Amino acid sequence: MPTKLKRCLSLWEIVVYGVGLILGAGIYVLIGAAAGIAGNMVWLSFLSAAVVAGFTAISYAELSTVFPKSGAEFVFMKEAFGSESLAWIIGFCAVIIGFSTASAVAVGFARYLTFFVPANALLLAFGLIVVMSLINFWGIKESARFNLLATGIEVGGLLLIIVIGGYQIITGIIPLPNLLEFPHGAQSSIHGLLPVISAGALIFFAYMGFEDIANIAEEAENPQKILPRAFLYSLIISTVIYVLVAVVAISVIPYQSLAAADQPLSLIMQTLIGGIAPNLIALVALFATANTVLITLIVGARMLYGMANDGSLPRLFARVHKKRQTPWPAIIVMAIVSMMFLFFKKIEVLASISDVGIFILFFMVNLSNIALRYRQPHLQRPWRAPFNIGSFPVISALGAISCLLMLMTINHPVDIFGMQISSLIVGLLIFALAVPFYLLFGKSGMLRNQE
Repeated sequence: MPTKLKRCLSLWEIVVYGVGLILGAGIYVLIGAAAGIAGNMVWLSFLSAAVVAGFTAISYAELSTVFPKSGAEFVFMKEAFGSESLAWIIGFCAVIIGFSTASAVAVGFARYLTFFVPANALLLAFGLIVVMSLINFWGIKESARFNLLATGIEVGGLLLIIVIGGYQIITGIIPLPNLLEFPHGAQSSIHGLLPVISAGALIFFAYMGFEDIANIAEEAENPQKILPRAFLYSLIISTVIYVLVAVVAISVIPYQSLAAADQPLSLIMQTLIGGIAPNLIALVALFATANTVLITLIVGARMLYGMANDGSLPRLFARVHKKRQTPWPAIIVMAIVSMMFLFFKKIEVLASISDVGIFILFFMVNLSNIALRYRQPHLQRPWRAPFNIGSFPVISALGAISCLLMLMTINHPVDIFGMQISSLIVGLLIFALAVPFYLLFGKSGMLRNQE
């Protein structure tokens, strides 16, 4: 039975994959909540999140050219720290992030679909995961084609907002607000920037996705050459679009009203041109969120496949369908567990859980790049991160520090049995489950490999 994935993805297709996943539910759902925290400086929140993501993207770029394999984070931990246990736990955390992210975006999809179809949102979210899992099974090339179509539509919707809103701002129809006004009447830069950074931590969910480029390295045509460019191009393109949309958003709608809107971008288009604009943006949002769910399921399944191929999960997950050449058992498990996460119901809770996990994961990836520079100094590096002090990668260090700072600002309240608990605590408890899972499954698999 085949155990190798097919190398067929070009630089352009991988960049589209990255942009497609980044430009998903975050901008369509969370921009209102972020504006409520950061006010007119919400554009700076997007930019601050992009800087943190950029630091880590550079670490990913170097590591993925050294180890172009599926199950990227698992491989990075194992090679950097020489610990099977740590590698398994961090790799499994990456899988959990995939579960919560796919569920969060599926909930966002369902909210927009109820605009057209009066049905139970939870059932619609279930249905989306099933359909996207079938596309995932059908093949990576077919998934890439769907991604290309959906990315074109979702980017087109955001560009429409930028062009129409930008024209009205430039011509003076809509006045440009004070983009440097501190939120909530804060008078000092210290107190004013704290909510901006906090909003940046919340909307970091909107940047999740670029890291998943590393998990399709085994399906890239020339990973050592194209992966670094794919990371950076995807992030730069997405950041420019996000910042411009944020500027238009707070120019068209006061940030207080934007924060109260369930469908903030639809409200913007309603204000700009009226008519069927809310329907149009809702339709675009359906493509954006469905596309994000698809790619999240794809990379999550590749993570399970990569760990199983390494012997750290049952070999069942390393099986590849003979005809479709996709890891079908991993795809099935990814779909089932993602549907289980849907019972959290609220996209804000699911997004916060994903943020906690992604900051922990990014912190460890940055540490991995630092550790590898010293543990394996003679390792061949087709691409090396810039700005180094000797062997010390300065950007990776900045990435690790900024991830910790962002993690500490997560404070969205979660209602559990009538108690208000910080989403940071809930997220940490969920990701701590990786330890007992390792003791139950990972440890026994590693012992078998050593025999």
